[in-house]
Amino acid sequence: MSAKYIFYDLETTGRGKKEYPSAFGTTPKWEQIMQIAAIVTDENFQETNQNINEFCRPRLSIISQPGALLTTQNGIREALHAKQSSYELMKKINSTFDEWKKDTDEPIFIGHNIIDFDESVLEYNLFNNLFFPYITRKSRGDTLSLARALYALSPSSLKTPLTARGNPSFKLEKLAELNNLPIEFAHDALSDVRTSIALTKFIQESEKDNWGQLQMTMNKEKAIDYVSSNKGFCYMTSFAGKVKLQALSMVCESQYSGWFHTIDLAHDPESLIKCNAEEFKKLIKKKNRYVICNQHPILLSGKIATNYEPYNEIGAEILNERAKKVFKNKALADKFKLMEIDRQIEKEEEVSQDNIFPESKANLFTKFGQSTELAQFHEQDDWNEKYKIALGIKDPRANFMLKRLIFDESPKTLSPEDFKMVHRELHDRLVINQERPFTTIPEAMNYIDTEFAKLEENEDEDKAKKINILKDYNKYLLFLEKYFSNKNAEPLPTGSELAKIIFD
Repeated sequence: MSAKYIFYDLETTGRGKKEYPSAFGTTPKWEQIMQIAAIVTDENFQETNQNINEFCRPRLSIISQPGALLTTQNGIREALHAKQSSYELMKKINSTFDEWKKDTDEPIFIGHNIIDFDESVLEYNLFNNLFFPYITRKSRGDTLSLARALYALSPSSLKTPLTARGNPSFKLEKLAELNNLPIEFAHDALSDVRTSIALTKFIQESEKDNWGQLQMTMNKEKAIDYVSSNKGFCYMTSFAGKVKLQALSMVCESQYSGWFHTIDLAHDPESLIKCNAEEFKKLIKKKNRYVICNQHPILLSGKIATNYEPYNEIGAEILNERAKKVFKNKALADKFKLMEIDRQIEKEEEVSQDNIFPESKANLFTKFGQSTELAQFHEQDDWNEKYKIALGIKDPRANFMLKRLIFDESPKTLSPEDFKMVHRELHDRLVINQERPFTTIPEAMNYIDTEFAKLEENEDEDKAKKINILKDYNKYLLFLEKYFSNKNAEPLPTGSELAKIIFD
């Protein structure tokens, strides 16, 4: 079977939020997919005839961030008229990707910034629709990582704009513009896919000597083997746009398969080896690094470390000595494992119980059981038959998720008791203005006010269109707020029929 790449890109309801107030970063996993584009290429990045470009309607249970509507300039009125529902789109994605995977052993799913964004959104949208979430594992690539790697290895080979801090920016449309790559429409999924293909081919041709290494680590098992068999290696990192290579050595695998604890060889490991467990937690800060092998880590030969600061001043001899001390060191491994236990306890205490929802953990799918019944649910075309199957799903989380799915797709199918149950839950999660890991109606209304203010302060060639998008969306949110606050609400129609009620 010939190798192939599946390039894809999503347009979504937003950029995500913090899962809980003290979280370091945001997560996009609560956003809905509104558009997907995907193109299959051969190993030479030539497009095949396998491709999709699909849109869908918004789910009532998901609130878009207004900024996302302005970015794509696809307003809520237009979105409600899309031919497919969210469930129909996810069913098509699932079946299409499954079909594309059949004629090759390990196709590589790839796109720009997909590891941190699109992959999470895809997994949780599949999970929310009760499909197996991890359909793109275990070979995944990211053109953002490839672009950063090219810049780290050969800065003159890739032209980049600079951020306000003076660091290189790797936004897809800007890279395309500066390096004469094709771009049709910014923030359109199909255009971004074609640009990602061109960028990958550009990187391959610019870095022929290292391309095999860059491509190899798109596969989880090969990345694991590389980390496990090399006492020292270089690992590309990026923070706030600043790209650098670190010389690392692996200590042990963490509690997560394919996630490895490593130590930066810029630091003498002797004090870490000799200290006790409590001292270790303080000393290890900024000296360790997680290497996650299923997220396309950029792993390069340790021999090039002395080409970069601060390793050029340390020298190869000392780096090799440190690597021998660190590599699979049992004393260090035991300290990492104790620290991991403590951090897990702290994390569980930090997470607010208010933010734990049935769909919060995609890996729960494997614990739901009744896989045959779930498959039968998806095989049925009639929602009444789907509902009968849903009633027989024993896991309470899966049971609720199926009923909420039916509420979004065919609300009249639900019994009056189940309809009221889901309606009440959505009122509590979307209307009450509390801290949530997803966008609520009050938040979205505040965002609209902010976006209006921005448009008033700045000149924008699409100003009139964007104002209309915001006005329509505000009207939509007011309708939903009133609807979910009505304890005697009846099931709503979907799609264009709902648009008529709101806007006509």
